[in-house]
Amino acid sequence: MGVDDFVLRNLTDQITSYQHVLDSMRTRLATFSADERDEVEQAAAVLRKVRAGAGRVHLPITAIAARPTA
Repeated sequence: MGVDDFVLRNLTDQITSYQHVLDSMRTRLATFSADERDEVEQAAAVLRKVRAGAGRVHLPITAIAARPTA
């Protein structure tokens, strides 16, 4: 890919970290009752809908041209 080793190592470490979090979440979810898992699934579905419909919020920022330095 033409990048330094530390870049690939960092990305690989991040992926590994996310995989550990995902494994932990799945393990914890497996301990829930069927009703609790259903509640989590329903909450996740609601969050996905909210995020999908929210769109991006733009801050009211006005761009000002830089003054030339003397």
